[in-house]
Amino acid sequence: MGFMDKLSNILGGDKSVKKETVKGPSTVLREHGIDPSDLKFAFNQDGSISISGHAKDQSECDRICEVIKNIPNVSGVTNHIIVGAPEPAAVPEPAVVVAEKEVESGEAAEPASEIPGRTYTVKSGDTLWAIAAEMYGSGGKYMKIFEANTNILDNPDKIRPGQELVIPDLEES
Repeated sequence: MGFMDKLSNILGGDKSVKKETVKGPSTVLREHGIDPSDLKFAFNQDGSISISGHAKDQSECDRICEVIKNIPNVSGVTNHIIVGAPEPAAVPEPAVVVAEKEVESGEAAEPASEIPGRTYTVKSGDTLWAIAAEMYGSGGKYMKIFEANTNILDNPDKIRPGQELVIPDLEES
């Protein structure tokens, strides 16, 4: 490379080098005929992408992961996709208020617990998926924990260390 080439690169850049446009995962999925509206993407520092959400069946889930894996500069895919239609959004029932009544000793009676189950204190790095995997043996049941804690959680992806979560018992089916 001569002096003039270097000067040209400094002043205007090398015109022979084409800039590559990188498309996001939602755009790439749409181009492949996949609706990304039920999916969420997290971009990790190692260049991988974590995918969560819902797919109608296993073949769609596999196809989503394959398409994302083939995006330039994506080093890998972490699959947190739940196979099957999403459960309809549960309408939270109004909280049950138990009136305290006086007992003969003058002490108030303890209110009954609203949701049967255990409690879990969120630690740094926890996710509802990981907590569900630990408590139920399946991360896919994370929405059960979220639904039981809508009084303190607005979003299943946003929990904070120190929060005390109710871990509901699973109904036997």
